Amino acid sequence: MILVHDLSLIYMISNPLLLRMRKINSIVFLSLLAFLSSCNSGVFEEHEIGDNLIDQSTEVLLIDTFTIHSSTVKLDSIATSGAKNILFGQYNDEFLGKVSSDFYGILDIGDGFNLAKNNENVIIPVEFDSLIFITYYDKRYYGDTLQEQSLSIHRIQEELEFVDGSSSFYGHNTFDFDAEPLAEINFKARPNKKRDNGDQYNFRIPMDTELGTELGEEILQLAMRASDTTSNSQQWNDYFKGIVLKAGDKNGAMVSFQTGDTLMKMRVYYSALEGENTEEALHKDFPVRTSNLNFSNYKSDKTATPQDLGRIVEETEDLSSEETDNLAFIQGGIGYLTKVRIPYVEELNTLGLTGGILKAELIFYPKDESYDDEIFRLPSSSFNVFVTDDKNQRLQQIMSPSTNAPINSVYNFNSENKDESFYSIEVTSFINSLLLQGQDFDDALLISLPLGELGNSMERMVIENDKDSDFRIRLRTTYVVQK
Repeated sequence: MILVHDLSLIYMISNPLLLRMRKINSIVFLSLLAFLSSCNSGVFEEHEIGDNLIDQSTEVLLIDTFTIHSSTVKLDSIATSGAKNILFGQYNDEFLGKVSSDFYGILDIGDGFNLAKNNENVIIPVEFDSLIFITYYDKRYYGDTLQEQSLSIHRIQEELEFVDGSSSFYGHNTFDFDAEPLAEINFKARPNKKRDNGDQYNFRIPMDTELGTELGEEILQLAMRASDTTSNSQQWNDYFKGIVLKAGDKNGAMVSFQTGDTLMKMRVYYSALEGENTEEALHKDFPVRTSNLNFSNYKSDKTATPQDLGRIVEETEDLSSEETDNLAFIQGGIGYLTKVRIPYVEELNTLGLTGGILKAELIFYPKDESYDDEIFRLPSSSFNVFVTDDKNQRLQQIMSPSTNAPINSVYNFNSENKDESFYSIEVTSFINSLLLQGQDFDDALLISLPLGELGNSMERMVIENDKDSDFRIRLRTTYVVQK
């Protein structure tokens, strides 16, 4: 196998005649390509056995010195509703600035709030005790959980309605809510905390402000009058349109809470004034069910960062890595993707009479010291890659030809030299299509967290692409040439 370290040598031997001959010999070469693929099992040595299998006019080249242009793209809208967990909180880091997430949700009345009755079928009088909001961590977090942060809960003042035929809410959506909170609390997130008996720990937020107390008493009075408001779900939703969990100004962590019938709820505690249950603490739950009406709203302030990614206004724009300290970015929630263009890959067509890619991998490195094992961890999900154009549209996801499933990245961890660890994504089909069909200037790739997770992820990665660095983005190709 021949290693090609300088693509300028490839450019110098370009010859139009070779391109015409390539078309004539394409069927013959594809047969040769299939044979070579089966011989190598995806791992290239130096073809020591090739002396008696491959004609001496055939060469196998490993090339990884292509020019790579990278930039950062920001999606206009990311659906964030309908998840089984919600992201809440705020964190700050030197590369991506201040990031925060608020949660909007509706409370369900279930089968209604029906108080007990006495033998005369009269509702037993009750007394309000307290109003509590209860939720459970789902263990995911991003940022520094040792820092104290703040949370407030507010009552939504307008109906949560979809617009323009949509059935989802997006990370930029907001609705009006009361400025005065139902609850306020300072806390330190404990996503992995459990009770002494091993049960999951619930996070309880007293809704004991003046407005919270008034709400609890009012709900109880409606139930005592057997009002339709506390027995009919539509009237309940008209009365109580929902809540906002709003992150305060303190930088700490973004944490994940679970939604569902028993996992997130507002609870009214009360006591019976007559009958057998006067000594018991009674309660009624109003759960935040999993619904497309529940969503996260993300905000991002990057103006104070050296890269100032806030300069990207439209999805059709991209910010070159040359303008961002030779860095490119991927971030969930906010929706940053890395765009990669390989302008000279067609020069492979000049290497011989016929030729083709046996394997092509996109290699990229997380920037050293941009991540750690505790606060800013590397993404837990694999990356996906999409074919894109000058408008940054996701035209087609690159799929595996053998499984027809999306191609995922592989994290290649180097235990001896951690900074040499890298991600790889196989892009053989994309590169081969450029060689066979021709390359447009706008042909490019987008690297993203999985789209299904993008709206419910706080993870991010900083990618290095300094052309003078050993850790720049690379296209590593194994190319077979028939001379």
